[in-house]
Amino acid sequence: MDSRVSTGNRGSYRRPVRRSRRRRSHAPKLLALAIILLLVGLGTYTMLAGSNENYSDPISEQQGRSRPGDSSSDDPLSLEDADTPYDEAVSSEPPIPLTPMSTRNIIDTGYLALINHNHPAPSEPDESLISPVWPTVAVSRIDDMYLHMSALRAVAEMFTSARAADLSALFVSSGFRDFYRQAYLYGDGSNSEYVMPPGFSEHHTGLAADILAVGIGMLELSGTPEGRWLAANSYRYGLILRYPQWAEAITGINYEPWHFRYVGRVHAYYMMQNDFVLEEYITYIHQQGHFYFEKNGVTHYVFHQTPQEGMIYVPEGQDFIVSSDNKGGYIIWTIQ
Repeated sequence: MDSRVSTGNRGSYRRPVRRSRRRRSHAPKLLALAIILLLVGLGTYTMLAGSNENYSDPISEQQGRSRPGDSSSDDPLSLEDADTPYDEAVSSEPPIPLTPMSTRNIIDTGYLALINHNHPAPSEPDESLISPVWPTVAVSRIDDMYLHMSALRAVAEMFTSARAADLSALFVSSGFRDFYRQAYLYGDGSNSEYVMPPGFSEHHTGLAADILAVGIGMLELSGTPEGRWLAANSYRYGLILRYPQWAEAITGINYEPWHFRYVGRVHAYYMMQNDFVLEEYITYIHQQGHFYFEKNGVTHYVFHQTPQEGMIYVPEGQDFIVSSDNKGGYIIWTIQ
């Protein structure tokens, strides 16, 4: 791996000379001018207010669907909320009105798509959602390095906080990989403990990023302040440490302190609170069917749907985020 990291004087103020008072007063003219300006301003404000009321987002209006990567809908938890406990409830049915929708009309974010030895990546992401990593964040090479825009935004926010914590410079060493790049890295499979075979890597989604620190080796990362900080704080930005050491038997992958996967801030927060890896979280949602929790006066609903004749049920009359689980079903999140 290439270890290089791409990385007026104001003029003096002079008090104006006070002019002598003229005998003739301009007060009537000034008053009239002020009234005219006030009327014009009120008219402009009314016009703008009316245009804003009539404005609509053509995407978010489509049966409550939200634009993938929209931080206002995808990441509703603030960083200050991360340490606040929540009240959880599990129910057999979601306490919200639902309406049927064809899966053909769903915007599938893929944030929770399970990808492992038993579940190949569903497909490569839409090219419009893939962004160059450099110069938004530091990288090991500036060419051919991309991430899903949601993952890139999360990584950038996390790097900013890391710098504020006086940690060594972090950088992305690997992001989106197509099938051919993964086949090259996999080779003859002799390194399969750390490299997934082509078609079975999270890097195919653009939602996974390998993150390292300058001057620190991959396997050394976990024992450093940088590695411990990343593991403890990544959930705040919607990222999870995908292959923790304690879950090797569950994930089927050796401990990788550098591999982070974007799942969205709400899901990352819930997984951290319950010590879930992605396999366990999806299983939990399947088993419960529906659950919700209260946090800072906001109710978060998460539920699972299995398509029936190409239809699933989604929240009626409100925004939601949906992701396929890559096991034939969909996981839907909304708030109230």
